[in-house]
Amino acid sequence: MDLSTVARRVGTAIAGSDPAERTAALVSVLSTGMTFMPGLLPRDGAEQAVATGVVAASEYGLVVTSQSIAAAIARRVAGGGDTQAATARRLAAQAGVGLAVACAGAVIERVASPRRGEPVRRALARTVGRRTFRVGLSGVAVAGLASADAALGERHRWLRPASGSAAIVAGTALAAAQIRRYRADDPGERARLTPPSDPLGGEAAPPAPAADGALPPLARSLLLGGAVTVGLQSFALLEGLAAHAVRLGVRRVAPGAGPLAGAVGHGVALGAIVAGGWAALEYALRTAEAGGAAIDAAYTHAPDGPTVSGGPASSVPWSSLSREGVRFVNMALTRAEIADVTHVAPDDVREPVRAFVGLASASTVDARVDLVMRELERLGAFDRSVICVASPTGSGYVNYVAVETLEYLTRGDCATVALQYSLRPSFLSLDRVAMGREQNRALFHALTWRLRSIPEAARPRLVGFGESLGAHTLQDAFLHEGVAGLHRVGMDRALFLGTPAGSAWAKSWRLEPGRVDPEGEAVEVASWSEWVEHDEARRAAHRYFLLSHHEDPITRFEPALAVQQPEWLGPVEARPPGVSMLARWYPLVSFVLTLVDVVNASSSVPGVFVAHAHDYRADLARMVATAYGLAVDDAELARVEAALRAREAAWAERRLVAEQLRRAREAVQRQLEAWGTGAAVDPALRHSGA
Repeated sequence: MDLSTVARRVGTAIAGSDPAERTAALVSVLSTGMTFMPGLLPRDGAEQAVATGVVAASEYGLVVTSQSIAAAIARRVAGGGDTQAATARRLAAQAGVGLAVACAGAVIERVASPRRGEPVRRALARTVGRRTFRVGLSGVAVAGLASADAALGERHRWLRPASGSAAIVAGTALAAAQIRRYRADDPGERARLTPPSDPLGGEAAPPAPAADGALPPLARSLLLGGAVTVGLQSFALLEGLAAHAVRLGVRRVAPGAGPLAGAVGHGVALGAIVAGGWAALEYALRTAEAGGAAIDAAYTHAPDGPTVSGGPASSVPWSSLSREGVRFVNMALTRAEIADVTHVAPDDVREPVRAFVGLASASTVDARVDLVMRELERLGAFDRSVICVASPTGSGYVNYVAVETLEYLTRGDCATVALQYSLRPSFLSLDRVAMGREQNRALFHALTWRLRSIPEAARPRLVGFGESLGAHTLQDAFLHEGVAGLHRVGMDRALFLGTPAGSAWAKSWRLEPGRVDPEGEAVEVASWSEWVEHDEARRAAHRYFLLSHHEDPITRFEPALAVQQPEWLGPVEARPPGVSMLARWYPLVSFVLTLVDVVNASSSVPGVFVAHAHDYRADLARMVATAYGLAVDDAELARVEAALRAREAAWAERRLVAEQLRRAREAVQRQLEAWGTGAAVDPALRHSGA
């Protein structure tokens, strides 16, 4: 076997045996380089590998499918035959079909040019046109090289390996240049480099230093990414084998099925995959709900406070509050704790009200709203100066730092009420947004009438609070109303943390602030210090605050990112801080990288407050005081913040110890049962630490 034959076989193994596979390999290789561009948050090697593998495999699958269709059309146009001339003719026809498709894509892209506030379907058409144009041109180049390869024949065998793999070699070089650019450590070198070109249609950006630590290990990422890609491709191979087996069975049963047999085979295989995926999702949802309903080992008894749900004055069963509800009511501040931190006499402090109704507390939205309204009456909420409607996150979590700050600064003269709409983490609760929105609307409707029955001089101020999915469900209770909806229910002030990109209310406000908020009462800032930079007249008008970190991926990620360039990845001069100037929007790549960032957004250490990504605790005490118009001096604020950190760390330690002891007791009990002694865990050990 001569050297040219070996080279040709190696090239075929790497790049594929036909132009469709080679084009897919080229696009896949190019996309590998793009996955190393900086995101909103740092990525480690494993996360980079997953991103690279998913993008590369997805690009390969999409392109090989579309190019196979082009090849089928070319075969129909050019005819069959196994001769060298027939092969060259088919490849030339495939290049022609690719060029026609690319031109059609360019026309679609031009017709569906970008417009501010455009519907996603317009962006989808433009993105499909752009990809069709770029991928079509790639297919033309690969098919042209393959046509030349076939025309050369055996007379110039030494040229054939080069023509067959030239596109892949060029793509690998471009990908390596992309990775090198993203990983350059010297700011001076970055400044000298030109913006990276994107043959597949990404948006270019001028060079800028990347954030320290934002770039993952290269070799490990590439190796793991290759493993992920191979795994996904192997999965696709298994699907193909299953479809082939079904196709053979169909043809055996119905010999006249012909081409339909292949479609039936892939349909059955796809159906099996979808069914398996659906079953896995259902299992994950059930597991998450079971965890959300379970009560921590640290809370073995109902609270004894007279002003919290589940307590002696409550009509809500303590066992129905779920994990987060039990935490919420058990962590309520006492009069003594408030007095100690604020340096106020205990007689001048009241017990704060915390009302919580879980999903298991009542079976319907109306029943839960009726129950919580009765609960507010029983606990004395309407005798307080402030009532805060807190829309929880997907799991039912209400930010302790925000609620405790309100309780400190009002000297306990406040009530916080929350209605649960899901037991799952927020990313698994997107299907519950409608329920959360409906519950909030019903609650505000009931609260509005109840508050209007109180003389204005004695009427509590109504304020709102929402974090993450809670901000989404609270804001969208006023969808299509803008700020006027907040006025309608009498909401004096509100604070929203990390508003998700999917909030339609926030989208409308950002797009048309003059119509949605004519008085300029709503404001979005990344920190308290950023808000202070506004002029005094503007600050005086602000009543509704959106606190959104620039690098928080939860405020940036939405499904439309797969097909539509967001404003935060637009022109470099208009980008917010925290968004790398090296980053560009590319449909699939940007979607996957931002999704990986979402996974990393909420990591935190109990008692260690930072202002980064989706962690808003560092600024939260001061922002609560500002948003709700609560007077506080720097000395008291410092004491409150110190107490907040200490309480969070202490409660986290208590939960950790109790959970570890529970697991130890269960392990001991299992071992005793395995011994068959019939003994039970010592009662002293059973109750220790709970």
